[in-house]
Amino acid sequence: MGSEAPMSVFWKIYDRIELVLALALLAATVLAVLLTAIGRSIGTPITSGPQFAQLFLIWTCMVGADLTAKHGEHIRVSALPDILPVPLRRWVAGFNLLLMLVFLGFVAKLGFDLSVGNWQRTLGASGLSYGLVTLALPVGSALLAISFIRRFWAKGLIASYEPTQEAKEGVL
Repeated sequence: MGSEAPMSVFWKIYDRIELVLALALLAATVLAVLLTAIGRSIGTPITSGPQFAQLFLIWTCMVGADLTAKHGEHIRVSALPDILPVPLRRWVAGFNLLLMLVFLGFVAKLGFDLSVGNWQRTLGASGLSYGLVTLALPVGSALLAISFIRRFWAKGLIASYEPTQEAKEGVL
C-alpha cells in the first residue's frame, strides 16, 4: 500500500488538473467568441479573436475527448461484442485497444511533425505560432493513450470499455 497511495494521489491531482484545464479552455473559447462578437457589433473588431477562439477550441476538444474516454463515455458499438462469449469478447477488446493505441501513436507522431513544421507560421493577427494549434493533436493523442492504458490496467480488458459509475450517474 505504501507505493500505491502516492500513485493514487498523483492520479487524483492529474485528473483534477485536466478537468480544470478543460473548463478553463472552454471558458476561454466562449470568452474569445463573445468578445469578438461584441467588438464587431460596437465597431471595434478584435482581429485576433477568431484565431484565439480556434486555438482554445481545438485544445478544448482534445482535452474534452480525453475526459470523455477516461470515464468510458467514448463512442462504441457494443451490439456485436455483447453477444460474443467472454473469451472472444476479451480478444476483441484487446484487439480494439491495440488498434486505438497504434492509431493514437500514429496521430501523435504526425501531429508532432506537423506542429514542428508549422512553428514559424503565425496564427493570423494574434502573432502566436500556428504550431500551438497543431500541438493539440499529439498532446491529445498522448492523453488519450494514457487514459486507455490506465483504464485497462485498473479494470481489465472488457470492463475498461464500460462507463464509470460517475458517468452512469451523470456526475463527472
